[in-house]
Parts: sequence; structure tokens; C-alpha cells
Amino acid sequence: MVLKKEAKRLGVFVFYDREGIVDDYVLFLLQSLKEATDDLIIVSNCSLSTLEKEKMSFFTQKITIRENVGLDAGAFKTIYDEYQNYFKNFDELLLLNDTFYGPFVPFKTICDTMAKRNVDFWGLSANFDSPDGFGYLPDNMIHSHIQTFFIAFRKNVLNSQAFHNYWKNYIIYKRKNFQSVVTKHEIVFTHYLEQAGFKWDTYTNLEKYHSTVLEENFNTYAYASYDLIKNCNCPFIKRKNFVFEKKDVLFLSDGEDNKKSLEYIKENDLYDVDKIWNNLIRLYKPEDLYYGLNLNYIIDEKKDDSNKYVLVFLLEEERYVDCYIEFIKTTAIKNILVFSDNLKIKKQLENENIKVTKKEEFVKEKYDTILVLKDTDLKTQKIFLPYEISLKNCILNGFSNDNYIKGVQNVFLQNQYIGLVVLPSNLHSDYFGNLTKKEEVLSANSNCCWLKSSLFDWKIIETDSFVQDYIKRIEKKYLVAKIFNKKAVQNILLNQEYILQKTYQILGNFNGKLNNISGLLYYLKHTKRVTPFLRKVKVVLYKLFNKIVHIFF
Repeated sequence: MVLKKEAKRLGVFVFYDREGIVDDYVLFLLQSLKEATDDLIIVSNCSLSTLEKEKMSFFTQKITIRENVGLDAGAFKTIYDEYQNYFKNFDELLLLNDTFYGPFVPFKTICDTMAKRNVDFWGLSANFDSPDGFGYLPDNMIHSHIQTFFIAFRKNVLNSQAFHNYWKNYIIYKRKNFQSVVTKHEIVFTHYLEQAGFKWDTYTNLEKYHSTVLEENFNTYAYASYDLIKNCNCPFIKRKNFVFEKKDVLFLSDGEDNKKSLEYIKENDLYDVDKIWNNLIRLYKPEDLYYGLNLNYIIDEKKDDSNKYVLVFLLEEERYVDCYIEFIKTTAIKNILVFSDNLKIKKQLENENIKVTKKEEFVKEKYDTILVLKDTDLKTQKIFLPYEISLKNCILNGFSNDNYIKGVQNVFLQNQYIGLVVLPSNLHSDYFGNLTKKEEVLSANSNCCWLKSSLFDWKIIETDSFVQDYIKRIEKKYLVAKIFNKKAVQNILLNQEYILQKTYQILGNFNGKLNNISGLLYYLKHTKRVTPFLRKVKVVLYKLFNKIVHIFF
């Protein structure tokens, strides 16, 4: 249903703070909510001092204080039981909690925008159909659902028998913890209302991240908040983003999303980031924020060069060609040559007025150094986001702009024995597995490298592992160097430090049981007698390996 301009709205705000403190970001939320609604109900799942309650009382006298039983859903159940008849006076009810920072767009503007859409309930963001990782759901999948930190119900939903039955039968004491509330309420509630015939939508434009393949859908606000805020109209950032376990962050992202999000919010004056800092610093450990916000700072210098260089792009994968086209059309770097044997890509490039060079036209002797970038090596990525981040890392560390390229050339000029300059490996998603490959003689990005023009060889470059092949082939001829952009190195070091620390912690748990792991592994590899004891040892080692993998993915 579409709402009229003079629609009446009720806000229900659920608050919880383990110290019972109402920070400024909460007051900002409440002020924006009050401006968008005709009345407001606050339910606090924690006790409040007189001072903290007075802060809330500025916005409404309807304040309910209860224990944090059943979490957010339990709080709304309490309010529904008390105010369900009062709900009938309103055209729309906004239900939200304090687990996000924002809004970056006033709630009034958001509500006015959504009022024009023919929906029955809506939210700020959602998860789409995905596999059931909990093992609790009867059809082995998680259905698309609005994330319940913000959800709005219109009158036809509020007054429906389906809505009434849901909350009438909702038993708070059976939903004692976060996992129970998520699996038994959040991920099923939207589908329940859908089954009752109601339509829904989200304010944030999530079309880019909606896949028909279940395994390709993921929690976008957790991994892609920067893109959502910058390009998808997202008016919030979740607080939990800043303290996610690093192993969970690295599942899809490179771990820099939160930092970039904060920088963008501040640079574009979307929100007072001091409100975020004050809340985070009060609630969380310094080490958690260190990892969550990538608090490393590296400073480097820029230098001129006299080298002649060229960037060589080899494009064969249709799925990713748009990324390269965007870079070529927006960069100020002029000396880029594009090669492709794919007819569809050739046509697409020509339509964008990007010339495709033939291999026989390329004269390597015209240049001192050559950057080679291939799009094919990691084509097995199932989800686009990790590949997109990988390409951005290639650009950042390899050839971000003319001044940066001059710095790269200076590496070659300072040491004439350097023939190959590689880029740092990606430490997120499926790329992490490259570190376990035996042919990986030196950890390096497998898509991109710089080399002296004398080393340029089409036969090597056309191999799947051209970077590693070059490392092997220049042995005893040239040195290999690795470059880091100062804008990237802090994130790379943080991820490496985290992985190393967690690995040592896991190995440390076996101290006393497997004192000489390297010797034992050697013995297992070369012994011809497999005794029951060795079988048990192999099982222990296998479990150890799985535990290390599980920490990261």
C-alpha cells in the first residue's frame, strides 16, 4: 500500500547498553526518529539512572524499562502486548534499535521516500536467499529477510490476524540468546509475512548484491558498507562492523571496509564521526578496535624517474571487463596497452573507444619497464566482491597514478639487479588458499607484476602462473622486489599480523603433545610402516590443520 502525505507514524525504539549509558549517537537517532513520527515509545532492556532516563524523557514520556530477556524481539513483544490497540491509531510503525550509527539521511526523508512505494512493510537493508548455515531451518535455506535493527510496518500489517498471531504466540523465554532470536525470529519473520501475502522492500539499493545463486548472497552491511554508503543510498553503518572477528571479516573482504567508510562519512560530512568514536572507545577493547579499524600508519616518499614504462592489460574474462574499462576511462595514466583474444571483449572495448593492440604490434624494446596485469588467473572466484577488491589492490599497489608509478620506477633505478617487482598477496576470501600452493615460491599477487622489458616473454605471460614462473626463471639473473603503497601497507600488515598471531595460538595449544611438529611430519611422510599409533597422530594433525583453516575461513 502507498501512504498518503499526512500519514501518522509511531516509533518504537529498543535500547540496550551494558553500562546503562545513553550516548550522543543514541540521542541523534532519537531526534531524527522524533522528527519523522507523531509519537514515540522507548523500551530499555537495561536499567537507567535518573540522569540517563532524563535524556530519554526529552523525546517521550512513554518509557518502559525491562530486563534484557528475549533481546529486541522480546522488547517488542512486551510493547505489543501493552500497546497493540494504540497501534491502530497509526498508518505506519517504525521499529528500530540502537545497534547502528546514523541516519546519514533524516528518517523523515527516508519515510517520505518509502511512502511512495507500494509495499506493506520495509527496512533499511536485507539479506537475500542463502544456504542455511545454522542447520535449523526445514527447507535448508535462509529466505530473504529484512534485518530487524530497523523495520517498518504499515497499517494493513499491524491490523492483520497474521501479525497478531505471530506476536501472541511468540514465547520470550524460549528466545534467550542472540542466536536463538536470529534463527527463530529475524530470519523467518519476513518470510512469514510474505506467506501471509504482504510485500516488502528496502531503502538501501541492494540490487548489485542480489544473486540468484544462493551461495553468492552474503550480509552486505558486514562486508561492503563503504560501497553501500557511497553508491547504494545506505543511511547507516552497523556498530558490530567495527568489532567483527578478523577471521569473519577476511571471509570475503580485505578488512579495510570500516576505515574507508568512516573516512568517506567524515569527508562528505554525512555524520559527526566523533559520536561513533566516543561510543566505540567506551564499549570495546583497544585491541578489538585496532583490528576493526586498521589502526596502522605508514609514511613513504615520492621520487621522480627517467624510465620509459607501459602498462599491459590482458583481458579475457567477460565478467570482469567492466572494471578495467572504468579504470582506463577515468585514469590520467596514458601509456596503457590492452590485449585480448576474446571477440566479445574486443567489441565492447571498441564501443568504449579503447584500442585493442595486437601482440605482433608490441615492441618491448621501446620501454625500460613493463607492468603486466591479467584478469584470468583468479577467475574461479564465485563472488564478484573479492575479485573487485583484488583488482583495486592491484591498482593501489601497482600503478595507482603517475606519481606512484614514478616511485616504482625508482626501485628499478636504485638497484640495477632488480628485474621483477611483485605486489603483495591478497589475504581474503579464496585468494588466501594460494599461500598453501607448493608452486608458490614467494608470496605475491598472481595477477600483476612489474618487470624489466628484457624479461618480457609472451610464452611466460600466457601461462596461468606467470608471476611465479617469472620468479623461478630469473633466479641467478635478477633480484625480486615487492612494493607496497603507503595507503595499502597498513591494512596488509594488520591482516598478516592477525593471521600469524592466530596461527601461533593454535600451534601453542598442542605444546607438550606435538613438541616437534616438523620432525613428526617428516616421519609421517617418509615412513613405510603405518601403525595404529601413527594413524591417531595423523588424525590429530588433520584436526590441527582444519582448526587453522577454520580460524580464517
